[in-house]
Amino acid sequence: MSNKPLFQHRHYCKIAEIINNLAPDVRDRVADHFAINLHSSNPLFSEERFRAAALGNPSGRDKVRS
Repeated sequence: MSNKPLFQHRHYCKIAEIINNLAPDVRDRVADHFAINLHSSNPLFSEERFRAAALGNPSGRDKVRS
C-alpha cells in the first residue's frame, strides 16, 4: 500500500467550489483538467460527481459543508 496521502471528500469539495467561482469561459476546461488529474488521488473519486460540483450542479452530499 502506498504512503501517499489520499484526498478526502472535503478537499474535492473545496477545489470544486474554487473552480465554480472562475470565469465561465475557463470553468469547463479547468474542471475537466482537475477531474482527469484527480482521478488517481483516491480510488473512490468520481469524475462525474466532481465535474457536476465544479460546474455548479452538486448533489446534496457534494455541497460544501460549513
